[in-house]
Amino acid sequence: MTAVVWVIDLVVTVVKILGGRTRVNPVLRVGMWIAVLCACVLGLAAVAGLVGLLHHWLTTL
Repeated sequence: MTAVVWVIDLVVTVVKILGGRTRVNPVLRVGMWIAVLCACVLGLAAVAGLVGLLHHWLTTL
């Protein structure tokens, strides 16, 4: 249960940094935005790959 609290605390801290409420080095903020964008692109690529695999599997039935 405490692990969930730690994860929520980490997410809140990251959102504060990305939103500009916490003063940090601008390089860190830009790097975090790039990491978030890369994670979104990776997620979209994974979904597209899974849809492709599903299409392939359904056509072989």
